[in-house]
Amino acid sequence: MAETLKEKAYTSIRQRILDGTLKVGDTSVRQICEVADANLALVSYYYGSKEKLYFAVLDQWYLEASQHFSKNTNVQNPKEELEQFISTFLYMRKHDKQFHMLLRHELSSESPRKEFVSKLVKPYLERLRNILAAGKEKNVFNYESLELISKFIISILVYPAYDSFLLEAQDGQESAWEDEVRQTTNFIFAGLEIR
Repeated sequence: MAETLKEKAYTSIRQRILDGTLKVGDTSVRQICEVADANLALVSYYYGSKEKLYFAVLDQWYLEASQHFSKNTNVQNPKEELEQFISTFLYMRKHDKQFHMLLRHELSSESPRKEFVSKLVKPYLERLRNILAAGKEKNVFNYESLELISKFIISILVYPAYDSFLLEAQDGQESAWEDEVRQTTNFIFAGLEIR
């Protein structure tokens, strides 16, 4: 059945509010509404509160992001699948910078949303652990603690050093996308002593 004009307007306003939240991050509802070109009362009407709005934003990201990652728990080629995991994560980080900033903020804070964000990230962490465990079992990866190496890799992917003010691009040039994926993968593989 075709969507009515009212339903389209409802979807459009809700989406503008979600997009506005991603653009401005953890700020006032008034600023979100200014960016979204929406009435302040609509946030309460559609979401109930600022917290519920953030949960909706994170939930939408999870649904979109989950399409990029394999849900297969059977790991055939650990090295290849870890390379794909890294590449996919970096692709998502590059193409959804607002969410990446929100993710880093929430994982670093002690807000009530931290637990919710942790639940959203958990399937990706479990996928990473499956790959790493299979790699160790097949004598492809070498590490002491699955828990620690998983955290190290996720930290590298979520909190890259080159996003900070500590490292500046040389000559005003940013490295190419392929370079970023290759160097990050090489760095992680070196820590795993790939065989």
